[in-house]
Amino acid sequence: MRRRSRFPNVSLVLIALLIIVLGIRTMVAPRAGVSIYGNIPAGARLIPVVLTGTGLALWFWPRARKIRKFIRPVLLIVLATQVVEYVALPVVAAYLEVRDLPRIPGQERFLASMVYIVVRYWPDFLRGLAVTLRLSLIGTLAGLLLAIVFVFFRTLPVNERDGEITAFSKRTGATLVKTYVNVFRGTPMMVQAVIIYYLFPIALAALFRVSQAAIDRVFTLMTAGLVVVTLNTAAYLTEVLRGGIESVDKGQLEAARSLGMSYWQAMRHVIFPQGIKNALPAICNEFLINIKDTSVLNVIGVAELFFVAQDAKYQYYRTYEPFLIAAVIYLVVTFSTSRLIMALEKRMNLTVRELPSSN
Repeated sequence: MRRRSRFPNVSLVLIALLIIVLGIRTMVAPRAGVSIYGNIPAGARLIPVVLTGTGLALWFWPRARKIRKFIRPVLLIVLATQVVEYVALPVVAAYLEVRDLPRIPGQERFLASMVYIVVRYWPDFLRGLAVTLRLSLIGTLAGLLLAIVFVFFRTLPVNERDGEITAFSKRTGATLVKTYVNVFRGTPMMVQAVIIYYLFPIALAALFRVSQAAIDRVFTLMTAGLVVVTLNTAAYLTEVLRGGIESVDKGQLEAARSLGMSYWQAMRHVIFPQGIKNALPAICNEFLINIKDTSVLNVIGVAELFFVAQDAKYQYYRTYEPFLIAAVIYLVVTFSTSRLIMALEKRMNLTVRELPSSN
């Protein structure tokens, strides 16, 4: 079923105003070189403005209802040509300009400098993006598995029938998990990375009486980054899962126990699947956060996307351009990932609604 716009008039007026503004700019100061409108006569450059004004007038004319369905597609096509004119073609022109240059253009030519860096440095940006995605995905999955273990200790109830040792073990486990969560949620990830990468190997070398070099061969930069992301993610997802489990009606646990299930069986088969489903949006959001937060791992030298941008900064003596390129890459990745996650969540909700109910 086609979704209709809730604000058809407002959206159409905004599209028309944007076309008119860009059309006037094209008439006053046409672009030279690679251009759609810059190389045509001045009278022809007036066509988008006239066409938009006519379409806007017909949209609000009561007798033109039969052609209203054609107005929006036409205006969107006109707007697409303007976007190509002022976004895509300048990038193409900059590429044609810098592809054979022996050195980066001057700082006053911002777009040309950005395109030059992308052309010369794109393999490094792709490698940095691959490291970022690997750290985010593996760290999120490992942190989720660790959080599943922690949340059992965090939500384990102490019953009156429990013996002294059992009750003490449950309370101690819950206290240790709570302390772990508070420490990792209450300290910056950058500080955690420095401590884990620099201090943890020293402690291991002293504990097992081995050389520092032997520890460093195993505990590499990538391993340290995964440990940091995993432990940090586990701390946040433990509380997320606890909230999801506690949101499940307590009557379901009592019903499961009344059917003869043990506490662990009821949690595994009844409560925990529902808690995971309730916490799924927050778990997916944590993955998106990890994509951005892995940038702090550059403090220990992990060659992720932010680290590559910083390396390009020193390579070409440009401050803004490499980080703006990294920001665009982060935005594209997180936006596309979030849209995919939203589609999966919507599909899951529809699947649950379509399940037949038992009478």
